[in-house]
Amino acid sequence: MEVQATWGRAVRVWWAFLWRNLLAVIAAVLMGAIVGGIIGAILGAMGVTADTVRLVTAPIGGIMGLLISIIPIKLILNKDFGEFRLVLLSERRD
Repeated sequence: MEVQATWGRAVRVWWAFLWRNLLAVIAAVLMGAIVGGIIGAILGAMGVTADTVRLVTAPIGGIMGLLISIIPIKLILNKDFGEFRLVLLSERRD
């Protein structure tokens, strides 16, 4: 049964997403630092300038962040919020 999208329900979904997204951002930053450090060390050992290293590692970090950002969405889909669940419904009416 469909329920009304109230501000209270919206806040509950927002909070469920927000704190999971903050954890995902922290994980992305840590992973980006590790991967960027490894790539930076390799490129630095090859004599590549720091500016070039930043040009290479920044897009990689951005892509990693985008890929990780799907995790919080997946985690709240089908989550039980007590009086409602966040679900996906098919438009097909058989």
